[in-house]
Parts: sequence; structure tokens; C-alpha cells
Amino acid sequence: MQEFSQDPALVQAFLVESTEFLQSMDQDLVLLERTPENEELLNRIFRALHTIKGTAGFFGFHPIVQLGHRAEDVLSALRRHDIHVVPRVMTALLAARDRLGEMLADLGSSGLKSQYAIEGLVAELEAVTKTSSLENGDDSQLERVQNLAASSDRKDKDNDTAIKQVSAVSNTMRVDVRKLDDLINLTGELILERNRIVQLAKEIGSNTNAVDSPLSHTAARLSFITEELQTAALRTRMVPVETVFSRFPRLVRDLSQSLNKDAGLIVRGEDTEIDRTMVELLSDPLVHLVRNALDHGLEPPEERERAGKPRQGTISIQARQEGDHILVSVSDDGAGIDPARILAKAIERKLVTAERAASLTPREILDLIFLPAFSTAEKTTAVSGRGVGMDVVRTNLKRMNGSVELQSRVGHGTTVLMQLPLTLAVLPVLLVQIADEIYALPLRAIIETTRLSAATVHVVDGREVVRLRDEMLPLVRLRSLCSVDPTAQPAEEKIVVLAVAEQRIALLVDRLIGQESTVIKPLAAYLHDCAGIAGVTVCGDGRVRLMLDPAGLWNWAAGQTAPAVLQ
Repeated sequence: MQEFSQDPALVQAFLVESTEFLQSMDQDLVLLERTPENEELLNRIFRALHTIKGTAGFFGFHPIVQLGHRAEDVLSALRRHDIHVVPRVMTALLAARDRLGEMLADLGSSGLKSQYAIEGLVAELEAVTKTSSLENGDDSQLERVQNLAASSDRKDKDNDTAIKQVSAVSNTMRVDVRKLDDLINLTGELILERNRIVQLAKEIGSNTNAVDSPLSHTAARLSFITEELQTAALRTRMVPVETVFSRFPRLVRDLSQSLNKDAGLIVRGEDTEIDRTMVELLSDPLVHLVRNALDHGLEPPEERERAGKPRQGTISIQARQEGDHILVSVSDDGAGIDPARILAKAIERKLVTAERAASLTPREILDLIFLPAFSTAEKTTAVSGRGVGMDVVRTNLKRMNGSVELQSRVGHGTTVLMQLPLTLAVLPVLLVQIADEIYALPLRAIIETTRLSAATVHVVDGREVVRLRDEMLPLVRLRSLCSVDPTAQPAEEKIVVLAVAEQRIALLVDRLIGQESTVIKPLAAYLHDCAGIAGVTVCGDGRVRLMLDPAGLWNWAAGQTAPAVLQ
């Protein structure tokens, strides 16, 4: 059978299927440790490992077969109730799962090695298999035969179920993600051309007074079909956020053990769908947040007990869709964040001046956590204290045109709320004008638009604010960021109210052009540090326009960063 190992297509199919099995095993093993009586879960883990081992034997991948066989022996002993679900057993199984993952990674890159240093792991798997708490000299052979027969019957039933499941999903197929990326990119280019044709149809119709012309009908029909194609194409690249969430039960288990803390994980909204390209971008921020919650947020069991809390802390990860964006939150019921400590550490590290610190609100103080090199850890450990983490969270979210907000109550816990778009491919925008230039703003960040009244503009602490329904909002004059003659004022000015997490700012522009769905292109590498600019797009008139970043504009309004000059 080893000649099949030379077939790249068959090997790739084995890799994809086995990797999926290992991903589910990672989560299932952690769940089994918490619910050891769940035989259905145990059987599912056994079937996954058995499939990997059996298919590896078909290809002649002997290291995978050897390790898989020993791990399968442990699972068989658990199914027979010869051994129990205890930490040592589960740690050995999780180690075997990780080693199998490394072997699969080698197979997919440089190729499977002929030998692996797994003697110690194999010995541990054999040791936990022989640690029996039920078997004794009075056990009858008949009982053991009955157990094996029952196990065999369950296996036959499981196989029948598997056959039905395969036939039920036979209408699906695996597609190389590069093909999907090409489809999305071409759809994006089609959207840009659609915008151009719609613009031309409007211009021609206004010049000839033929608003109801065949060209207008064709442009409208093309616009409808393009939007339907865009929706269908984006749907092909959407995956459940569970693909990100599934790794955290294992992370919480292992890290809580290393920190000598007792932590439980609650996951909700796993079926919420997200663009595949955003999965890895979201993964790193979530890892940082969960590690912070375990290390900084949750107190040791004894300390929680003295505070009247359960000994076991809780970390919650949730996702939900609201309109055209996704909300992902990470919460803990730990000690919370003390703003006074944050402020003192920021002053000590010279991240903020004492004068500036005196005027900061509690929310602005919490936002200092997102500054680069900020850390409250007294010493560097393997988990924290290196001054990286929360700034990485904000940076990654900015790359996704998202935002992050921190909420905390001392003694009650902390919540980090991340808001990000459904997809990075196509974005609805509002086009605004300053003098002869047009800029794009993400539509999801816009609360409302209104006219400017000079009587509502005031100066507070040296900065302009505008009163809008008894709320004072920082005022950002877009003209002050552009190379525009300040004496040439427009006849009428408009205010665009932008939301940055829970913050609000008022952006002053000359004119509102209208809404448009467009494709956002990233800035060149040497322009990545331009505050206030998120990317570029091509408008319906064929000209390249800058996409403004609401978070960057807010930072400038709050006096944290200087904006790039918009040329």
C-alpha cells in the first residue's frame, strides 16, 4: 500500500482530514476530563484516533501508527473502565495528540521522518494503561468477554452511523483556499468597475436628461447582480468562529495548571461566522486576552475564597453578529483593574505626563493599557511581563478595521470587547468631501450626520468640542488635517458623528457625497504608521481615495497621536 503515499492528492486529503480530527480531539479531551462519565464523547475521541491510525497504516506512515496505537490502547482501557479519567491519563493523551500533530506538520512540509524520539511518551502511555483500579484476581473471564463484545457492538453501530454521515455530506467538497481568494479578488475588481459604470450612467443621464435610459437600466441590473455575486462569493469564505475558539479549552487547562489556578471556560456563539482571512488575525489577540485573564485577572483559589467568591474562576469567550460587524468579548470574574495602579505605572514608565494624567477620565486611564511597552507585571515570566500583549491586540484589530474597548470593575472582573467587520474584502463607506478631495469613512463607524451650527461649538481645555443633544463631543476639523487653504471656507459644513468603541467624535467635513460599497486596499509598507489613514480605495470616478481610520482620528482628538497630513 505504500505506493499510495507517493500520491500527493491522497496524502493531502489524509492531512486535511487528520488535522480536523486532531483539532476536535483537543477540545474533546479537555471536555472529557471535566465530564468523565460521557461515554459518547469518549467513543468519539476513540473513533477519531482510530481513523487517523488506520489511514496512516494504509499509507505506511509507521511513526503515526506506532504512537496512535499506544494512545488507542489507553482509550480502549478507558472504554472498558479498566482505568479512570484522571489528570495523569489525560495529560498523556494530550501529549500524544500534540506529538501526532507535529508528525502531521512534518508530513505536510518536509516529509515524515523515519524515526521520532517518542520512547518516553510511549512508555508513559503503556504505564497509564497498566494502572488498573478495577481489575483484580476475582474478575471473571466471562465479564471481560462481555465487555469486549459490547464494545465491538458499539463500534459496529458507530461505523454504520459514520457511513450515513458520509452519505449525508457527500454534496460537499474541499476547495483550495487560493481559488477562493482569487474569486474574492476578482469580485472586488468587478465591484470597482460596477461603481464606475454606475457613475458614468449618472453623468450621461444628467447631461442628456435621459434618466430612464437603457444604460441606466443596465447599470442598475449590473449593480444588483454584482451585489448578489459579492454575497455568494463572501459566503464561500465564511467559517464558524469555532475554528478559533476550539483551541482555548486546552489553553485554559494547561495554563491554569501551570499558574496553580482553578479556571473554567465558557464559550458562546461558536456558530457565528467570520471571514476565513480574519481567523488568524483574530487568534493572536484572543490568545493574549485569555492569557492575561488567567495571569492577571483571576485570583488564586484561596484569595477568591477569602473574597467570598467560588474557588474556581470563570473565563467567558463570546461572539455574536450585530448588523455588518462581529462582536467578540473575553470576560473574567477576577480582581478587575485598578485605574490608580494603571496611572501610576504609566507615569513611572514616562508613558504619560503628570499634567496629562490629572485630566484623564477613568476610561482614558484604562486605555493606557493599550500603549506599547505597557505592563503592570512586577517580574517577567513565561506568561507575562514583557510589555507586549494589549498593544498587539489593538494593532491586529486595526489591521482588520476593527476596534477594542476595555471595561473593568475592581473586585468584579474585566471585559474586553472587540468589534470587527464581517469581512475585509468589501466595505460599505460614506464618501465625504474637503475642498476638491474626497475621502472614505467606514459606514459601520458612523452614528449620524447633521449640519454644523456655530453656536454649538465650544472650547474646553484648549480643544474644540461640539454640543449635540446635551452631549459634548470632541470636534475634528478635517480641513486642519489636509493641505487646504484655511481661509477658503465652504458655504455649508456637515458633521459626521463617528463611534470608536464607546467613544464618540464629531468630524467636520465640507460635503457629504453618498454611500458606496467598495474594496479597501492596504497602504504600502512604508505608510503603515500614518495615523488616521486605514487604506485606499478606488471610487466610481476612477480616482484613488484615502480611507480614514476613526480610531486614529479619535487618538488625535484625545491628544495621544499626531495625525498624518492628508494630501
